[in-house]
Amino acid sequence: MLSTGGADELRSRAGGVAAVDSPLPATPAADVYRSPVAVALSPDRRFVAVANHTSASVSLVDLFRGAVRDELVVGSSPADLAWIDDSTFLVTLLNADEVALVRVTGGKLSVAARIAVGDEPRGVVVVNDPSQPAVKRAWVTLTNEDKLAEIDLTAQTVLRKIPVGALPQYLAVAPNGRWLVTGCNGVGDVYVHDAVTGEQLNRRAVFDDPSNMGRPVVTSDSAAAIFPHIVNRSFPVDEDNIEKGWVIDNRLTRLTLPQGEYWQQSQIALDTRGDAVGDANAVAISPDNRWLVVTCGGTHELLIFEQAVLRWPQSGPGDFIPSELLEGDRKLRRLKLGGRPMDVEFIDEKTAVIANSLRNAVQVVDVVESRILTTIPLGGTVEPSSERRGEVLFYDADRSLNSWFSCHTCHLDGHTNGRTFDTLNDKNFDTYKLTPTLRGVVDTGPWTWHGWQDDLKIAIRKSMKDTMRTRMPITDQDVNDLYAFFATLRPAHSPSRGQDGELTESAGRGWATFTGKGGCAGCHTGTTLTSTDTYDVGTGSLRYVIQEFNPPSLRGLQTRRRFMHDGRAKSLVDVLTKHHQPESVAGETLDDAELRELLEYLGTL
Repeated sequence: MLSTGGADELRSRAGGVAAVDSPLPATPAADVYRSPVAVALSPDRRFVAVANHTSASVSLVDLFRGAVRDELVVGSSPADLAWIDDSTFLVTLLNADEVALVRVTGGKLSVAARIAVGDEPRGVVVVNDPSQPAVKRAWVTLTNEDKLAEIDLTAQTVLRKIPVGALPQYLAVAPNGRWLVTGCNGVGDVYVHDAVTGEQLNRRAVFDDPSNMGRPVVTSDSAAAIFPHIVNRSFPVDEDNIEKGWVIDNRLTRLTLPQGEYWQQSQIALDTRGDAVGDANAVAISPDNRWLVVTCGGTHELLIFEQAVLRWPQSGPGDFIPSELLEGDRKLRRLKLGGRPMDVEFIDEKTAVIANSLRNAVQVVDVVESRILTTIPLGGTVEPSSERRGEVLFYDADRSLNSWFSCHTCHLDGHTNGRTFDTLNDKNFDTYKLTPTLRGVVDTGPWTWHGWQDDLKIAIRKSMKDTMRTRMPITDQDVNDLYAFFATLRPAHSPSRGQDGELTESAGRGWATFTGKGGCAGCHTGTTLTSTDTYDVGTGSLRYVIQEFNPPSLRGLQTRRRFMHDGRAKSLVDVLTKHHQPESVAGETLDDAELRELLEYLGTL
């Protein structure tokens, strides 16, 4: 069992970044990037399990040795982890639509079972029923199904699925074992369920249109949940508004559990004037409740708060972090970690472990002394490729004015956060545009909603200059590297198609409607399901000088929740029945059966 002495041994070896034992030979090959995104401490506090997103593997880090004990390929895009007991943990496989049960025997890893759960499993927690201590179950977010899946870990089957809000991300179970808390990225909703019965107890919208809902934590008394996220302030993206904190803010929101009313939430702004934080990812609280920490991937740091000085206001949070948190001996500390710190978990009262994606490492830090104790490499080539350098730029908020946001902030993990922003991409303000996905972007020119850019590299440079408002030089290598990274972003595979890619009979009829009576294929053509032209189909508004728009690619349509150039449609049903009706495009009216079949086909793209 890892006592305080185990963590103290790590401290004794620290001098900045301490030398560590070399990782044992592992699979995959050493030159493959690991990109760890999640960590989980074993119940006996000896091991840390790590989800390596880009190497399809999990690592087992031995905290006594300060090194990787074993690594195992488990499946595509590991996203989150949860221990069942001292010898078994779960890992969600985002692009394999599975959860793997991984066994630890003598420090070695093996896959004991695979459980098909549904589309894009992401967050996972294990729940123990106090009335049935022998029964163990898990809850998993199915991001692209807008549902939670309950798993019977004994039978290794999905018991049921329950609906939640759009795009559920991560979840937490309260220490009392009763409350299950889920953050949904689509409209910034938080759901509270009974962790045992699955009964929905509450649903609340977080203030100020939040998005990028990160990993939450529930307080030790099970009375509140704390989420990191951003808010879109909806002001034009210009230098004056950025410096005022009126474009994008990073915040923590505290929500009472389980059935607090809408007003029983409070927010703390995290940004400092002139030196903001970027992309808050995860929150953790120390076992003695003294410390609250937040990873910020965009500004490569760990925020360290003493909980005793945190005052959660009942009024609005303001534009910047409260001044009292920047003064005195107990002020906020910002520990620079480099890379992209993602998940964080406390080992003991003063030591935390962090998954640092772009360093291919986990880091152990002393939060009391605010220093890195050791960095444990997980593997990956030392010399980054052009694609990896582009990825580093993409997630770097320091490339924006005063470090307020990164490319990722709006194009969440290369996709979209589903929010509208007033940028100069269409050459004028007061025209709010939905953030488009970047998946498949290199194949879908011209670019911008009006199709005004016919060179993606010029568009990249313009976005860095006019949207990011960077004051750093924009080099040709920067642009080429970002382009190379964009080329790695591909539309998601639809689980609605079989392994052979065949359509169901009804989806096949939907395809016939798409290409015929619906009139869709006139603009959405070829393998990318877009075109190089612009069209006026009556979806503009008086705000737009130009009423013609370039049709977006329909590839991966099932992964989006807002549609049209200004995000006015909240579903594909809204698109086809309110804003972009087939009768207004092709002069043909669809009956209910044809509409259902067309929607089914669109879900396969």
